[in-house]
Amino acid sequence: MKVVNVMEELVLQTLEEQWGHIEMPCKCDICKRDVYALTLNSLPPRYASKELGLAFIKAEFFNKQSLTNILCEITRATTLVAKHPSPHNIPRGS
Repeated sequence: MKVVNVMEELVLQTLEEQWGHIEMPCKCDICKRDVYALTLNSLPPRYASKELGLAFIKAEFFNKQSLTNILCEITRATTLVAKHPSPHNIPRGS
């Protein structure tokens, strides 16, 4: 039996759409994945086991409040990651 967390797709889609507009000191793939993970951890999962459930949850996403919640959590996660970027991008001491 396959069950999917639809929130993963919704957050990823929103993050991809907004990534070019986000100002951070580091925008590497690791930092982007960190933002993605932190965002998902702060939002409730939305599981679906059938296509109908998937479609219903995606339709809810078009509700302005649902989109706002996702954007707020992406912003919060971006702020955290910007303060603590991926270690591979921190300049090495002499």
